[in-house]
Amino acid sequence: MTFLSRRSLLLASIAAAALAQPAFAQEKTIGIAVPNLASSFWISAVYGMESEAKAGGAKVLKLNAGGDANASQQIAQVQDLIQRKVSAIVIGATNGDAVKPIVERAIEAGIPVIGISSPPNTPKLASLVSADHADMGKLQAECLAKAVGGKGTVAMMAGPAGQAWSDLRAKGFREALAKAAPDVKIVAESRLADNRNAALGTAEDWTQRFPDLAGIYAATDDMAAGVVSAFKSASKPVKVSASNFSPTAQQMLKDGDIACTSIQQVVAQGKAAMAQALKAAAKQPVEARVVLPALLVTRENVATVDLSSVVAPADYRP
Repeated sequence: MTFLSRRSLLLASIAAAALAQPAFAQEKTIGIAVPNLASSFWISAVYGMESEAKAGGAKVLKLNAGGDANASQQIAQVQDLIQRKVSAIVIGATNGDAVKPIVERAIEAGIPVIGISSPPNTPKLASLVSADHADMGKLQAECLAKAVGGKGTVAMMAGPAGQAWSDLRAKGFREALAKAAPDVKIVAESRLADNRNAALGTAEDWTQRFPDLAGIYAATDDMAAGVVSAFKSASKPVKVSASNFSPTAQQMLKDGDIACTSIQQVVAQGKAAMAQALKAAAKQPVEARVVLPALLVTRENVATVDLSSVVAPADYRP
């Protein structure tokens, strides 16, 4: 065999081996667009996405809208991802209706879009990954009903309007509370942005307007922290339920400041969303719907919870 023949055979073997590699072997760039990277939820979700992308040999391009109210910023960011021709997009929407047109434009451009937790309001997503948000609200209702002894008044710090996760949790809470404690009356419901300061201001008002509140539903642990701070400052005892499981929530549970928190496996959601994005980018079959079960954590069982699928490591910075 001549040198040229051997060289040709070697090149053919290399080419065949390359073709035999999985579709993921070609490096992909996955766009990540989230509402707020100051939120403990999105920090943990993005940690899961980055971990899965690294394992799959893909790059990520992270874009932070800077707050739930910043729909216009997120629309511009998705437009940028379209222009960059990313391989796929994973998005948690600031507002499902507001971002629908730009997300559908990305899909029309051939970019598969995966929704996570708070999805764009379109049926054209390649996949949707979320927790069972209605069940999270249900678990909170059952916990809070027990904590207040099945009577009295409660208020709802229900989270931002227009986001699927907050709407579903609030709906699940109201329906389950009516069944679990029909004598408990909801006297106020706030639909503010998901942050501690917004919750703090509203809760301070509630300490004056509703001095006999027995309990408060908080859609997230960040809002629960604002509620706890306000009622402690006013020296008014109140039972608080929360969702999610940041270090702040863990400490509040240990200190007895909240009765319970219904948690989603946030890191696992991020990993699942990125896994679907990598498959979609490689034109492989994806799961249209991935739902991860909710868990209820109390002071009694907090020490037994496996945090690896729930919250990012304390030293992680997105």
